[in-house]
Amino acid sequence: QAIPATNRSADSVAPSSAMASTSGAELEAQRFTQLVEALQSRVQQKTLPAEKKMAQCVVACYDGKSDYDAVHSCVEGCQKRMQEVAKRVEGEMKSLSNSVQACQQSVIARLEPRFQTAQTNPEAQNAVMKDYEAGVIRCFKEAEPQLPGIESRITGHLKEAS
Repeated sequence: QAIPATNRSADSVAPSSAMASTSGAELEAQRFTQLVEALQSRVQQKTLPAEKKMAQCVVACYDGKSDYDAVHSCVEGCQKRMQEVAKRVEGEMKSLSNSVQACQQSVIARLEPRFQTAQTNPEAQNAVMKDYEAGVIRCFKEAEPQLPGIESRITGHLKEAS
């Protein structure tokens, strides 16, 4: 069973819209999303040997077995390993997304009191928005070093399954 596309989505690492983002933060979000999508593409390619092994296992389930329940029990056993790998991949990507989102929420929480008091002062609003943008950019920059480790762990899981 291939890793479902919904488990590979990079959309969940885009910036929170609780405060309007500015161009610098948007550009950084796009850059980071491209890095995540490239990682996902490499991982997808690395799933092929494990998928092939699973498919061969499934075909072998039909050799020498004529009992419906026995064949389907065998097939389920073949698919179980890929399902476990898919869960691990999903967990890695969810952890990355949660890390970025927690950082962004922290930036918003830290700036919220200043934003409330700056509502009638455009100059103060601009200062808060600049700090927000800098904070969001920092969130992506702090998350980026996690990507090689994520890819390495996922590759390890895939190698175990193939």
